[in-house]
Amino acid sequence: MDTKEFTRELAERKGISEQTAYRCINSVMDTIRQLLAEGVEVKIGSFGTFTVITDLEGNKTAMLCSAKSLRQVLTAGEGIV
Repeated sequence: MDTKEFTRELAERKGISEQTAYRCINSVMDTIRQLLAEGVEVKIGSFGTFTVITDLEGNKTAMLCSAKSLRQVLTAGEGIV
């Protein structure tokens, strides 16, 4: 699923316009990106924790460690929590 498809899905599920959904998605992603760049770990409830890791060459990358509740849903093949 790409950004356009995700935007449509969010808009449909929440009963909002695609433009509003797009702005919401971008706002959340920009905020996470900025906080990670500042070295802040971002914990999102039952979703997981975003952190920055540095490899042996000094390159940094973002990593998501999924929350236990998300792993359980994925393992069980259930719908939304």
